[in-house]
Amino acid sequence: MERIIIVLHGSSKNDRNNLENFIKELAKKLKRKTEDIKYAYLQFGTPTLEDIVLQCIRENVKRMIIHPLFLSYGTHVSSNIPEIIEKFRKNYPDIDIVYTKPIGLHKKLADIVK
Repeated sequence: MERIIIVLHGSSKNDRNNLENFIKELAKKLKRKTEDIKYAYLQFGTPTLEDIVLQCIRENVKRMIIHPLFLSYGTHVSSNIPEIIEKFRKNYPDIDIVYTKPIGLHKKLADIVK
């Protein structure tokens, strides 16, 4: 069993931490069930990345793909998220945790802004 986990910074205004529609759209694009895609916040908002990884472990998920929904390699992407992942890799060596690159400044981002 595999899960995709989208990680965001989060907002201190909880009403802005709403990814359900994004997750539904992403699931359609990936031809996956919405249950296969989770989201987590690093600072503001719940669930946290740790919460979601633990939930996946309890559900016997054997592979997690963690994707940072960030534009660049700031502290969260280059340090905070890798530290959390490393802790879980150390404590759960049988689980495959894949960490992807942030969105970055992909040329299609200009189309979105336009």
